[in-house]
Amino acid sequence: MNADKQKTLTESSRRNPFWVCFVVFSLLACDYGYRLVNLWDQREQLNQAVLVQAQNAGTLAQARQLEARLESFSLELLQVAKTNATAKQIVQDFNIQWNPGPAVSVPAPAAGTRPK
Repeated sequence: MNADKQKTLTESSRRNPFWVCFVVFSLLACDYGYRLVNLWDQREQLNQAVLVQAQNAGTLAQARQLEARLESFSLELLQVAKTNATAKQIVQDFNIQWNPGPAVSVPAPAAGTRPK
C-alpha cells in the first residue's frame, strides 16, 4: 500500500502546475528586477548629466562673451592692418579673415502696396 501511495503522489506531483508557474513567475520577477536596476542606473546618469550641464552653463556664457570680444578685436585688427605693417603681419601669421554672415533680407512688400 505504501508503494501505491508513493506512486500516486509522484503522478500527482508531475501533473501539478505549481512548479511550472513558480519557475515562470520567478523568471519574470528576476527580469523585472533587472529592468528596475537598469532604469535606476539610467536615472542616475540623467541626474549626473543635468548637474554637468548646470556646471557648464557658466562656462558657456563666458565662452560667448570671449567670442564676442575676440570678434570685435579681430575686426579692429583687420582695420588697423590696412595701414599698419605690424598688424598686417599678425593678420597674415594667424590667417585672420572676416567673412560677413548672410545679409539680413528685407521682406518683400505685400501685394497691392507700392515701395516708396
